[in-house]
Amino acid sequence: MSTLNKLAIRGIRSFDDKNLSVIEFFSPVTVIVGHNGSGKTTVIECLKYATTGDQPPGTRGGAFVHDPKMANEKEVKAQVKLRFYAANGQRMLAVRNLSVTMKKTAGMTMKTLESILALDNGNAEKSGKRAVISTKCAEMDVEIPHLLGVSKAVLENVIFCHQEDSYWPLSEASILKKKFDDIFEATRYTKALDSIKALRKERVAELKTEKERLESLAREKGHADKIKARISDMSASIASKEVEYQSTKRVYDALVLSNRKFEEGATKFREIYIRVENLEKQKMKYQEELAELRSSVEEMPDTDEQLAERIKNFNQHIAAKRNDRRDEEAKEQDKEDELSAARKRHVQLNEEYGQLTAEATAQEERIRDREALIREIAAQFNIRGFDTSPLERDRIADFTTKLASLLSQQTAETDHVQSDINDSNSTYNEKSRQLHAVSERHKQQWASNRSRISKLQSDISSSESKLEASEMLDGDLQSVVSDIEDKKTRIRKLRSEIASAKYDDRTAELNAKLRTMEDKRDSLTLEIRTLSLQSDARAKLTLHQKDLTSKEREMKNLLQISNAKLSKHIGMHAGADTIENEVNAVIMKKEKAHADLEAECSLADRKLHDTEASISSLNTQLKAKQEELKGLEKTLRDGLGGHPCAEDAIKDVTEEINFLRESLSKSSEGLDLYQKLLDFGKTKHLCQVCSRHMTDDELKPFEQYLNDKIKQTSPENRLILEGDLQTWESALGDYQGLVSVEGSIKRLKEVDVSSLEEQIGEEDALLPTLTKAAEEASDRLQTLKKELKDLVALRQHASNVSRLHGDCKDLKREISTIENTLAATGSKKTADDVQQELDDLSAELRSTDKEKQNLQNDRERRNSVLRTQEAELHDLELRESNLQSRVRERATLRGSIEAMQQEMTSLTSQLKELDVKILDGQSPIDVLDKEHQLAQAELNAKLTQAQQIAQDLSIGVDKLEGATKTIDRYIREKRGKRLQECSDSIAQYEATIQGHRLNIEQIRKTIAQLDKEINEGGAALTNLRENRRIKKLQRDIEGTQRDIDSCDLEEAAKAKRNFEEKYQPEKDKENELHQKSAHISGELNQLQGQLKQAESDWEAYANINKKYTDQLVKVKMSDMANNDLEKYGKALDNAIMKYHSLKMEEVNDTMRHLWNKTYQGTDIDGIRIRYDSEGGASKRSYNYRVVMTKDQVEMDMRGRCSAGQKMLASILIRLALSDSFGQNCGILALDEPTNALDTENIDALAASLVDIINERKNHANFQLIIITHDENFLRKLGQSDVMEYYWRVSRDSRQKSVIERQRFG
Repeated sequence: MSTLNKLAIRGIRSFDDKNLSVIEFFSPVTVIVGHNGSGKTTVIECLKYATTGDQPPGTRGGAFVHDPKMANEKEVKAQVKLRFYAANGQRMLAVRNLSVTMKKTAGMTMKTLESILALDNGNAEKSGKRAVISTKCAEMDVEIPHLLGVSKAVLENVIFCHQEDSYWPLSEASILKKKFDDIFEATRYTKALDSIKALRKERVAELKTEKERLESLAREKGHADKIKARISDMSASIASKEVEYQSTKRVYDALVLSNRKFEEGATKFREIYIRVENLEKQKMKYQEELAELRSSVEEMPDTDEQLAERIKNFNQHIAAKRNDRRDEEAKEQDKEDELSAARKRHVQLNEEYGQLTAEATAQEERIRDREALIREIAAQFNIRGFDTSPLERDRIADFTTKLASLLSQQTAETDHVQSDINDSNSTYNEKSRQLHAVSERHKQQWASNRSRISKLQSDISSSESKLEASEMLDGDLQSVVSDIEDKKTRIRKLRSEIASAKYDDRTAELNAKLRTMEDKRDSLTLEIRTLSLQSDARAKLTLHQKDLTSKEREMKNLLQISNAKLSKHIGMHAGADTIENEVNAVIMKKEKAHADLEAECSLADRKLHDTEASISSLNTQLKAKQEELKGLEKTLRDGLGGHPCAEDAIKDVTEEINFLRESLSKSSEGLDLYQKLLDFGKTKHLCQVCSRHMTDDELKPFEQYLNDKIKQTSPENRLILEGDLQTWESALGDYQGLVSVEGSIKRLKEVDVSSLEEQIGEEDALLPTLTKAAEEASDRLQTLKKELKDLVALRQHASNVSRLHGDCKDLKREISTIENTLAATGSKKTADDVQQELDDLSAELRSTDKEKQNLQNDRERRNSVLRTQEAELHDLELRESNLQSRVRERATLRGSIEAMQQEMTSLTSQLKELDVKILDGQSPIDVLDKEHQLAQAELNAKLTQAQQIAQDLSIGVDKLEGATKTIDRYIREKRGKRLQECSDSIAQYEATIQGHRLNIEQIRKTIAQLDKEINEGGAALTNLRENRRIKKLQRDIEGTQRDIDSCDLEEAAKAKRNFEEKYQPEKDKENELHQKSAHISGELNQLQGQLKQAESDWEAYANINKKYTDQLVKVKMSDMANNDLEKYGKALDNAIMKYHSLKMEEVNDTMRHLWNKTYQGTDIDGIRIRYDSEGGASKRSYNYRVVMTKDQVEMDMRGRCSAGQKMLASILIRLALSDSFGQNCGILALDEPTNALDTENIDALAASLVDIINERKNHANFQLIIITHDENFLRKLGQSDVMEYYWRVSRDSRQKSVIERQRFG
């Protein structure tokens, strides 16, 4: 149990900052006495500061510490030491230090210095050391209330309540609620409750999310299991397909190799046939070309080497001519470049000439404008001698100088006028200021006199009114003296009546009777407290019974809901103890069926997937074949070029080749013939064929015709025909190659594509059946999943039913135990019986108390009448004194009126004189203002005229300078000279261009002559070349015949027959194997792609089983934790309500007892604290109010009670709160408890405190600290033998507070 030992104070408020003042606290009571302002309350403030760290209200800025100005110091250090015994019995020492420093601005700065909380035991004192617990103020503020065994709120509001806050129980509702919430520590528990509820709400939301995640994971797990099964099935299918593909591939590769070797060996006959055919064609072609050449060329006997030598030399001659031509062309190009550059420069010079000509024109215009400007300015400002034109540079410079001089003169004149204006303004301002100063002095004196006259008039009127009112004072004074004598007679009579009533004896008898009944009430109260010790057990029993009823109702509802769902699956209802097992059994059965159905569904999906994969593979192969067919058809279509088939194309090309060969043969024979006919016709004017003579007119068409024929049979035309022949022969080879393409197209259309389409049709026919089977299996699986989901939800209900069933069993067992415990006490009276006896006794107490109150009221009534009469006597005596004083003041008032009237007459004459002076002083001011205005107007006109002239001159100077700068810049840049140079350059370039033209014409004539020489040498060169070609063709024919003779045609015929018999069957077999292997490869690729996708999907579900298990455990644990939080929240809420109710009943019971024992009036039967709940069950809080009862009627005490009743109620409420919340700390400090109490209530309060002290003086931790200035109250306490010493606080000669211990009596 915690108690206070000693308190040391230094530098706090009026306590000396140099010495410590120590007070020791006695048990059971410590009384501190002193006059007002001696420093008594400082002791309570120091106790509160030492234990809580809170300074008194209104002491911010250093008011709590001794004032440095009073101590004549810049800094004052304060200290509070408290030695106390903690609740665990250890002696502790708390030291708190403060300092206050004066600032330069006359303010103060307060600082909290280092504090100490330490153990203070005997061993520590011997060793000179203390075990320091903390030196931080914040830690001490928490630790000290904990050591004292009470909360900080109890210390502030109950134990060490400041005198200014002593009425807090009757403060407004919001403050009262905060105080009681702090005392009950409701905030801490409600915060804990709110935290539990918020945590549960948050966790319920999280649980909902986690359940959704669990469902999602369950779906993912099912999907992952399906993927895993698909991966296994596809891996097996891929393995079997790979084996089948490898075997088919090996057979196909061997057959392809065999067919390729057979084809390579068997198809050599084709090469022989084609080679012989080509050689024959080549030989025939050479022979035709040789015959054609011999028919059109004159053969020479020279050898091939000799012909080559002649062609070589001829080429050198032609090459020399061509080199000369190129040289001339290069010269022509050079001359063309020079001509182009000269023309370009000529154009540039023309452009520059045009620009310079425009500038020269503009320069002349500017000169004319400048001269016009000069003449204009000269005429405006009367400057003579500049009317001639043109003006030379010297004349222009002279004009510019004169204009600048004129501008300077005008600027000086303007400044002079402005100076005159400034001087005039200064003179006017000085004279005006002097005249106005004199006038203002007269006006101020006039206003002062006028104000004084008004005040004197008001004072005279007031004094006359008072004088008139005092005329009746003599009669009033005589009447008051008569009333005083009458009041004294009545007061003597009332005092004799009060003495004869013997109120003290009658009150003592009633007090004795009341003490007897209070003793009996105390014994009944002790008995009911004994019975109330079982209230916890009874409350627990009631709580368990309510919980049992609630859980049984909840279990019944859940069981009813669960059985309604369970009967659909098992066809019967289950009990609370078996429902969970039955639900689990149904779920296991459904899960097994679910696994079987999933396997069936997977098999159906796999079959459907295989069929779809096969169709996809066949479609891929069909598409590939169709693409190949389209490519071959496009190749054939592009190659045929409009022919219906390859055979027709070959036929047409062969005819065209024969026609070209025939044309070449005719060309070689007809050239010489046509040339001979033309020469003969020109010479003889006669046609050699028909021997007809021709005139000159007829000869021209003849020559034209033969020239056309010669051109057609010329070597150039022959070369064209040979090129066409080669082109058609190449086309023939291409068309022959298209024959095999036509065969491949026919095979693809008739064999490959039709076979694939048949297979696709067969697979498509199976697809609807497999799809329907897969969909039916999926529907059954979804139905079963839905049932499983419902059963899983039902399992939660079943689990809750089983849990509630177990909870009900536990509650029934606990209820039985509590009932047995209560039955074993053997008490004959119940708490209600004892409470009834206590209520009856309280009624009798109230009746006796009422009788006592009536007696006291009668006594108080007579005393009140006596006090009223005495007060009225005192008022009459004061009125008598006042009337005598007013009679003396009447004579003084008459003299002051006469003096004020004389002063007012003097001031009136002074006002008249000042009016004349003010009028005389105003006329010089008006004359001065008028003269100044006229002078100012004249000077302003001069200034405006001068400024205008200066502005015009400045504008003229600026314009002239601008024009002159532009003209000078043209001359400075020598643009006129550049114009002449440009004209000379244009003439020079025109002559150069004409020379280049003549040179180019001469070069072109030379080039034409060289072209003529080169062209005439072409015919001789052609004849030499054609002779070399004849020699070459003869050699080619001989070589071709040798190649034909070397081919074995008989062996080729045998190989052809063998190929036609064996190759096609093997090739068909090869195509069949290729198709099969391609089909298997397509299926294998598709399966591998699906497997890769499935494995990729499986990677996303790699840890799905672990995640699902962890999530399931998490959901279950969260659900159980949420249920526990719900239980904890309900239990804590019920405990808070129960604790609050018990404590409030305990406080109200103590208050009722103390009020009946202490209060001496009869207008209030009792007081109690009424608490009203608000906010509902989810967020409960209480509102508090103090009520008083009278005849079973409750009324709010706030605003309806007197100051004494407020003080007494506040003290008793604090006593009751201390009794209930201070079990570990029996300390209570009462600061001025008798404030506003009358004598009877002071006596009753002293008696009640004495009873409390006697009742608890044997308790080791009970300490009552009373601070009072009432010596009678001290005497009442001292006469009750509850204390031997008390402390007196007073001021010494230095006005410092000192504490002295004194013995009572």
